[in-house]
Amino acid sequence: MSRSRQPPLVTGISPNEGIPWTKVTIRGENLGTGPTDLIGLTICGHNCLLTAEWMSASKIVCRVGQAKNDKGDIIVTTKSGGKGTSTVSFKLLKPEKIGILDQSAVWVDEMNYYDMRTDRNKGIPPLSLRPANPLGIEIDKSKFSQKDLEMLFRGMSADFTSENFSAAWYLIENHSTTSFEQLKMAVTNLKRQANKKSEGSLAYVKGGLSTFFEAQDALS
Repeated sequence: MSRSRQPPLVTGISPNEGIPWTKVTIRGENLGTGPTDLIGLTICGHNCLLTAEWMSASKIVCRVGQAKNDKGDIIVTTKSGGKGTSTVSFKLLKPEKIGILDQSAVWVDEMNYYDMRTDRNKGIPPLSLRPANPLGIEIDKSKFSQKDLEMLFRGMSADFTSENFSAAWYLIENHSTTSFEQLKMAVTNLKRQANKKSEGSLAYVKGGLSTFFEAQDALS
């Protein structure tokens, strides 16, 4: 069966070195037509698909895992283009060990998130990842200042993991110039995510669809 698109080509990664679990931005060409088209991502031979967030056909964000190789290629695989190639590489650094009496320079506050598997709130571990692009369409930051948005949506938040999440705020901040066709595609992506979850997760994800439909009406 012939493929309809060219194979993925990775032409850049930033940063190009780091310790395990470093968040990286991958740039290139033909990196997929959407989140569901992305079926493989390895860095230094380590499978990073679980942490991958598809942003556009030229951008993917993920975290580097515990790779076996110190240096290696970034390989993207898609349904439409197959296994790709890379013109750049990533160098994995060994993390510095901190003794029990040494002072750490990083303090991570525990946050709350909704655990869809158990229908309850849990503390989020420091290495846990939240999707950076839940709608699966390209983000286009608005020109509205953060201060104006905070005044317009008092007591609300654009963070979709917050109990006070405002879909209208999120869409104005990230998709103010997005076409209505793209927003409809985002709804389709949400439905696909819902269909992949268990019944408990399905009800949770679908429960938020109506909010996004209301925000679409507001934007239009």
